[in-house]
Amino acid sequence: MSFSTMLEILQERNAEKIVLIKLGAFYIATGRDAILLHTKLGLKCTCFKENICKVGIPVKSIEKYIEKLEKIKYAYIVYAYDKENRQLEKKYYAEGRKNKIINRNCNCLDCKGMENYKDDPYMLAITKLLKD
Repeated sequence: MSFSTMLEILQERNAEKIVLIKLGAFYIATGRDAILLHTKLGLKCTCFKENICKVGIPVKSIEKYIEKLEKIKYAYIVYAYDKENRQLEKKYYAEGRKNKIINRNCNCLDCKGMENYKDDPYMLAITKLLKD
């Protein structure tokens, strides 16, 4: 199983909560959770895999962002993955407003910008359409 599969399963089990998992020096959220954190907290989206966005919160800043989540009153659960012991530990948890974004991902154009797609005829067509 990959990290992304583990994250997807946790998102399914916590369907109405924002799910973050510690991976290295960051707590990562993907997909619908990344979109919500991007929209509500201004975190920058990047691509996790094609058409799946992610946001990262530095480990040293997690408490600051937990406070922000508390202020906007969204439900969340934050895990730390212990690679050595192959265990997940629930670090932070709160009930609150439900994440109602269902299966929505940022478009890669939003994350990467048009300059990364200058040779892609389909993205050029979309860009032209969106400018009108």
